[in-house]
Amino acid sequence: MASAINNGAFTFNPEEIKDWSEVINELTFADPDLNAIHDIQQGIKYDEQIVFAGKIGLMGKKVGANCAPNEISGISLTEKFWNPVFEDFRLTHCSTDVNTQDKLVNQMARMNPDYRDVVSGSNSSTGNFLVGKVIDGFNETILRKAWFNDTAADTVVNGGVLTNGTDKEFFNSFDGIFKQMFVEIPDTDSKYVSIPKNGRANYEDQELTANESIAILKAMYKKADSRLLSDPNKKFYVTRTIWDGYLDDLEDIQNQGAGNTLINEEGKETLRYRGVEVVKMEIWDRIIEDFENNGTTYNLPHRAVLTTPLNIPIGTLSQDDWGTLDAFYDKVTAKNYIDGIYSLDSKFMQKYLAIFAY
Repeated sequence: MASAINNGAFTFNPEEIKDWSEVINELTFADPDLNAIHDIQQGIKYDEQIVFAGKIGLMGKKVGANCAPNEISGISLTEKFWNPVFEDFRLTHCSTDVNTQDKLVNQMARMNPDYRDVVSGSNSSTGNFLVGKVIDGFNETILRKAWFNDTAADTVVNGGVLTNGTDKEFFNSFDGIFKQMFVEIPDTDSKYVSIPKNGRANYEDQELTANESIAILKAMYKKADSRLLSDPNKKFYVTRTIWDGYLDDLEDIQNQGAGNTLINEEGKETLRYRGVEVVKMEIWDRIIEDFENNGTTYNLPHRAVLTTPLNIPIGTLSQDDWGTLDAFYDKVTAKNYIDGIYSLDSKFMQKYLAIFAY
């Protein structure tokens, strides 16, 4: 088994990690950046019901001659269910297999009796680094699964959209937000906005040109329900292709106002359209380019959603800690293991609170 570290291009995390689960929960499910774009619900149980109450019918007619009250229609209730699935992983590390070119690791790898043990031995800084990389990877895993998971996922050669050679089991544990939205907002729905370039025949022809990005945002805004537009937490979630195109459009028209602004808020670039924050979902572009690529075109490389964090929640059974993470050294195999298990689900709640462009 090769080392879990294969090059020296990294920085060690100086934090001494003692309670793995608490630390990972703080840096993943409790991460403020993640919570800014999704409502994170912890303590979610399997088959937990989500109930939606519709609007009450029209009321108020003139009192009849017979004094009988005028009946009105009742409230329509609909439901969805949380179905968090358990997923796990194992990272294996053998200290003696560390890449010989990895000078930084070799410098710190003093040949003490516990040299092989990177979890609690003299080489524990390597273990802290590995756990830190698990945390980094899990942040991206949450968003990848929350949006792109599909229980029917398959590769292009088998009629799906996943890049050939992709292990579909990394994508098919539950239906993510995109799959749910494709079902509830098909291209015939009033909440759908078309992006014609997605259907072109090659990468070059799929690229957005001048004024297309701003036109997409405008069409979405105009189709939005008044209840969505009145929500102060609404956001545009967009691929970087649309974000960059919108910036180009603003530069081209030299727009200095009208609600279109790029400002710095606490060190963070914030782009807005008609006062609504535009969130750059770069992870969408990375997943599409790496895992939804048939060699000639990308699968819907331009996507945008206008909604609120509460309408696209992520759920987990974990509460106050991450789930289970076990980092240990096995003397028999002389290897270090980081085992993790967690639960995850995501939901698209109510269609009237969203506009979907693809």
